[in-house]
Amino acid sequence: MRPNITIVIPEPYLPLDEYCRRTGTNKETARNLIEYGKLPIKPKGLQKKGLIEVNMAALTIQALSECDISLQA
Repeated sequence: MRPNITIVIPEPYLPLDEYCRRTGTNKETARNLIEYGKLPIKPKGLQKKGLIEVNMAALTIQALSECDISLQA
């Protein structure tokens, strides 16, 4: 029998400044990662100049998918 693990993502989205502060990532580096599609963000829709929010849920799923585990949502 496989154990069940529950992962809680307390903040599914983080503003870019807060993401950079928590990870120690340079803001320009983070912007480049977003531009290259390596850092997922919340779609801004019609607000092209709106707040950039990093999708922490997508990053968590990406990290888990790189492990040798089975994911069920």
